[in-house]
Amino acid sequence: MVTTLLVTFAVTVGLAVVVLLTVAAPSLRRRGSRTMARLDAWAERLLPVLRHHRARLAVEAGQARTRVADRLEAQRRGARDEHRAARAR
Repeated sequence: MVTTLLVTFAVTVGLAVVVLLTVAAPSLRRRGSRTMARLDAWAERLLPVLRHHRARLAVEAGQARTRVADRLEAQRRGARDEHRAARAR
């Protein structure tokens, strides 16, 4: 129960911060807020890392799809072969 409360609190506070920054960011940038400058700099450093990981995951997902398709095809071939053997008997 305590874990649920803590997670709910963290999600609620996180969403509130995101909404606050979404609404307040343009005016804070216009006024030259150091906090917004730091957040923007942090986001600029983080964005290439996130793009790299997203690209790597896309490649891995493609490879996984290929492996699954290969396994399904092998199972289908095996089932067809078993069916032919059963008919031949």
